[in-house]
Amino acid sequence: MARYGVRTKVSEKQFAILRRLTQDQSPPPKLEVVSDATLPPHQPRQRPISQSYSPGAPFMRTPRKRNPFRVRNPFRPRNPLRSVSGAGRDTLLIVIGCILFAGLLASFLGRQVDGAGSVEPQTGSRVVANAPSPGAKGRASFTITDGDTIRLSNGTRVRLIGFNTPEKYEPMCSNEAKLGNRASERLRELVGRANSTNVSLVACSCKPGTEGTKKCNYGRSCGKLEVDGRDVGQILISEGLAVPFVCGATGCPPTPRPWCG
Repeated sequence: MARYGVRTKVSEKQFAILRRLTQDQSPPPKLEVVSDATLPPHQPRQRPISQSYSPGAPFMRTPRKRNPFRVRNPFRPRNPLRSVSGAGRDTLLIVIGCILFAGLLASFLGRQVDGAGSVEPQTGSRVVANAPSPGAKGRASFTITDGDTIRLSNGTRVRLIGFNTPEKYEPMCSNEAKLGNRASERLRELVGRANSTNVSLVACSCKPGTEGTKKCNYGRSCGKLEVDGRDVGQILISEGLAVPFVCGATGCPPTPRPWCG
């Protein structure tokens, strides 16, 4: 009222509050009292709707304007995938994956060497010799681990029975290591020169129920190897590269190792 004077407009509710505050004094003359019914109804505030948006139209992101003052760092390498479309990027990733797969496959196949007397890397530092021509008639397919152990093509390790050769991987002395290498080379030579080779598996001399486990012959199978009908163990024994080692039905005596005196 101090600001607008007689031009002040109040509602009936505001007028009643004013009279109560002024102890029922009459309002100043010419003070206009406006009825609540004449006031326009209150309407919630609405946000302005953009002219470019329509309720039924899909949402379109407004393209961002390029900053004219932005300069690309010349030393920063470009991302080769950023300039490629979605389909082109998928094709590029497929091509890269095929190249990597082909490289791994070639690396794996390159480790397998065929032919007589070739070598094949195995676990650790051990090297074994491939048996000649696995597909040849009358020849068994296996590799030679040492003088008295072979590995079949299906991965089965076989301890040849009836003899024991010097250890070349864990020798007790230098003489045993030397003889162990000679025994392995001699077995490789016998297999390479033979017209026929034959491997026959036999039961191991272990306690019942333990064959095929670590408690029986370190998990190895047992068998005999013959070249041209002759047992390789007897040949190595006759040449001083092995000693007889005969086991019983369910056990073996201490392993003979007389090469270190």
